[in-house]
Amino acid sequence: MATWAQPAFPGAVGAGAGARGGRGGDVYYVTNLADYVSSSDPRRFGTLRYGIASANGPRTIVFVVSGTITLSNDLRINKSYLTVAGQTAPGEGITLRRRSLIITDARDVVVRFLRVRPGDLDPSFEGDALSIVRATNVIVDHVSTSWSVDECLSVTHSTQVTVQNCWITESLNISQHDKGAHGYGSLLRYGDGILTFFGNLYAHHNNRNPRLGDRLRVEFVNNVIYNWGSRAGYSGDDATDLADNPQGFTNRLAYLGNHLIAGPSTRTPSTAFQGGTTNTWIFQQDNWIDADRDGRFDGVNTGWGMFGGRYTRLDSWPWPLTVTAQDPGSATLRVLTLGGASRARDAVDARILGTVRNQTGRLVDAVGDPSQTQDYEVRTVNGTDLVFVRGWPALAGAEAPVDSDLDGIPDFWELALGLNPRDSSDRNFIGPTGYTRLEEYLHWRAVPHAICPRNGTVEMDLTGVLGGWTGLQFEVQSGSNGTVRLEGNRAIFVAAPTAVGLADFRLWATDPATGWRLGPETVVVLISSTNAPNRPPAWEPVPPLELMAGQQWSWLLRASDPDLPAQSLRFSLLSAPMGMALEEETGWLRWHVPVSLGGTTQTVAVAVMDNGEPPLSATQTLTLIVRPIPEPQLQLARDPEGRLVLTVAGAPGPEYGLEESHDLQTWSPVLWTNPVAFPWGWELIPDPNSGPRFYRIRLRP
Repeated sequence: MATWAQPAFPGAVGAGAGARGGRGGDVYYVTNLADYVSSSDPRRFGTLRYGIASANGPRTIVFVVSGTITLSNDLRINKSYLTVAGQTAPGEGITLRRRSLIITDARDVVVRFLRVRPGDLDPSFEGDALSIVRATNVIVDHVSTSWSVDECLSVTHSTQVTVQNCWITESLNISQHDKGAHGYGSLLRYGDGILTFFGNLYAHHNNRNPRLGDRLRVEFVNNVIYNWGSRAGYSGDDATDLADNPQGFTNRLAYLGNHLIAGPSTRTPSTAFQGGTTNTWIFQQDNWIDADRDGRFDGVNTGWGMFGGRYTRLDSWPWPLTVTAQDPGSATLRVLTLGGASRARDAVDARILGTVRNQTGRLVDAVGDPSQTQDYEVRTVNGTDLVFVRGWPALAGAEAPVDSDLDGIPDFWELALGLNPRDSSDRNFIGPTGYTRLEEYLHWRAVPHAICPRNGTVEMDLTGVLGGWTGLQFEVQSGSNGTVRLEGNRAIFVAAPTAVGLADFRLWATDPATGWRLGPETVVVLISSTNAPNRPPAWEPVPPLELMAGQQWSWLLRASDPDLPAQSLRFSLLSAPMGMALEEETGWLRWHVPVSLGGTTQTVAVAVMDNGEPPLSATQTLTLIVRPIPEPQLQLARDPEGRLVLTVAGAPGPEYGLEESHDLQTWSPVLWTNPVAFPWGWELIPDPNSGPRFYRIRLRP
C-alpha cells in the first residue's frame, strides 16, 4: 500500500486520496437553487456557481438548501483547493440538471454527495454528466450521475484522481449525440496519469464500463457492473492516434474484486473486459461474473476467461496499489447499500437499486416527465421507438441548523464539542483526529450518524441507514461514550452519563440470501449539550376559527420541540365541549359540532408535553366561533314525470330526519340521512286508503 499525507477525509482512498480540498480556507454558503449566465447578474450571490467563481484560495462550499439546480450552462469547477460538501444539504440533497459538472484545469478538489442528471432538456447538449479534465489530486465521492448524452463520468488528461462510492447509471442511449447511439459509462483516456475507480456502481450503459486508453494506469477495484449492452469494458488500439500518443502508448489496468451481473439488455454476458491491443496490460484477481440472468446473485470467478480480445497478462502488479480489494460479495453489498448520493437517496437511485436487486431494468434513451406513470415508457419519435425514463423527482427540503458565525459548523455541534459558536476562526483548528474542526463535522454528516440528547437515548432505523436494502440481519457493538443494543432492525444507543461530544458504535449487516457481509461500519453519534436543561415545546399559534354547526370538523394542532434532537410530543385536552376528541400522538382535534351550539363561541384548552427529564409542557386556548346552520326547508312538488316529491333544502353536515304523521300529534320516522348535496328529494307514494298525511324535517342534535 502507498503511504499518503492526510487523506481528503476519513475513508478517502486511491490515487486522489491526498486531495486537500478547501482545508484551512474560507466557507461559502449556498443559500438558493438559482443559476445565472452573466457574471454581473445580481442574482448570482448565494448560488453554487458563484461559490465556485468567487473563490480566492481554499474554500469549502456548504448548503442550507436542498432541491434541483437547473444549470444555465456547464458548471465548471476551475478553482483549486475547493471542497463541495453536498452532504451538508438539509432534506433530500442537491441535484444538478440540464448541463454538465466539469472539474477542469484545477488541483486538490473534493466533491461529495451530489447528483448530476443533465438529461435532454437542452437540445444542444451532448456532454457528460460529470467530467474531470486536465486536473490533478481530485476525489469524487458518493456522487450519483445519470442521464448523460455522452459518457456519465469520464476522466481525461488528468492524474491522481479517485472516483469512489459513486453510482454511474443510465446514460441516454439513443439520444441527441451527433454520433448517434452513445449510452456510455466512463471514458478514461489521455496522459500519463494514475486513476482509482473504487466501489462504484455502473448500471444500464450500452458500453464503456469503462473505456480505457493511452498511457494511463488505472486501478479498477470492487466495482459492480450491471446490465451492460454490447460490451462491459474495453480498451482500444490507440497507436494511430499520434496527436495524443506521439511517443506510443501502453495502458495498464489492475482489475480486482469486481462483480459483473448480466441483465436484460446484456448481449455479451460472459465477457468483463475486451482488450483492443497487446499494449493493454492487465493484472486481474478475484473477479466474479454472473452471466446466467436467472434472477439470483450467483456470480463465479472465471479467471482470464472473462477477458477477451488482445491484451498482455500480468502475473503481478508492478506498482504499489493505493487501495485494498475486498471480496466481491462484501464489496457488492457495500456498493448497493452505501453508494451513490446515499445520505438521502432520491427516487431515481431507489429505482435503480431495485433494478439491480431484482435483475430488471433496461437501457434508456430519453427523460420523461416526473409524473410519468411507469418507470419506462416506449414512445415513437420520428419513426424511432425510444425508451423514456421517469424524470427528475421533487426533492424535499428541510430547515438548516443555525450557524451563528457562518463557519460551516452549526451551533449545536460547536456547543457539544466545546467550540465557540460565535467565533468563525475555530473551524480551522486542528482536532485530535488531525483534521480541522470543520472537516470533522463534514465527516459526521457524510457517514451514518445520529444526535443523542445528553443522558438520553436515540433510535436508528438500520434499514434506512443502509439505503433501504430490506431483509438484512444486523449486529451492533458498543464503542465510545455509550452503549448500544439491537431491537429488530433498530439500534438503541444510550449515552454514557454526563457525556457530551462524539460517541460511536459498530455496525455489521449480513444478507441471508447471498451470505454477503458488510462491516464493521462506524456509526458516529453526537451527544448534544443543547437539550440540557430541557426546554418546553412551542405551539404554532391558532387564530380564532369559524365552523358550522352540525358538521364534522377537524384541525391539526402543531407544536415543535426546540431541543436537539427534537423530543417526542404528546397532546391532551384540558377543557373542551362535549364530544370533542384529540389524538395524543398526532395533534388532530376532531369534533362533530352539535346543531344546538350554533350561534355560540366555544373555548378549548389544550396542552402539549415532551418526554424530557423532567417532562415540560405548554398550553394554548383556542377560540371556536360556531355558525348556526340554516333552517331546513321542506317543499312538496311534482317532478317532470308527475310524481310527488318532497324536496329538502339545507346545508351539508348534520343528519336530516324525515317524519310522517296522520294527526299532527304522533310522528313516525321515515328515514334519517346525511345528504352530500342539496336539494335532496324523497318520492311520495300515494295511498288512497291512508287519509291525510303530514311531513316534517328535523335535525339530529
